[in-house]
Amino acid sequence: MKEIKNKTIYTPDNVKKFLEVYYFEKVKVPRLIINILILLVIIYFFTKDNRVLLDYTTFIFCLFGVIELNTTMLPKLNYHKLEKTKDSVLNTKIEYLFKKNNFKLSSNKDEYIDYSSLYKVLETKKAYYLYINKSRALIVDKKDMSDSDITNLTNTLKEKVPRYKEK
Repeated sequence: MKEIKNKTIYTPDNVKKFLEVYYFEKVKVPRLIINILILLVIIYFFTKDNRVLLDYTTFIFCLFGVIELNTTMLPKLNYHKLEKTKDSVLNTKIEYLFKKNNFKLSSNKDEYIDYSSLYKVLETKKAYYLYINKSRALIVDKKDMSDSDITNLTNTLKEKVPRYKEK
């Protein structure tokens, strides 16, 4: 594999998209449990004997509220928290140099990371998310990469990283 260089700036859009992907990947099991509980409430609600129109309306509005909070609000809240922190990663510029068995990460200091030590990689149409562990990930923007570089990097990551997933 030839060396691939990439410069990624953690723009607000990149970070927002990452938080959405991260949130949905992280909370699959809790979301499944919440959805099962909602289903149980629905079954109970419709098997109950005395029902009135107000009960139906209240139930439907509560259900939509829970679903909306569950799917869209938490990534937005996390972004606003990140925006307010003193050492925020927003607008941080990171340079990557991808090699055969590892990659170099340069921002304030140089750091080398072996592909095999990555926890997992998620690939989307616009970026790679390289998870160092369950709670720390790096964003690699594909915007300035050529198609051949994307193909080479994808093949290398699929081969070397234990868990690779495309979204």
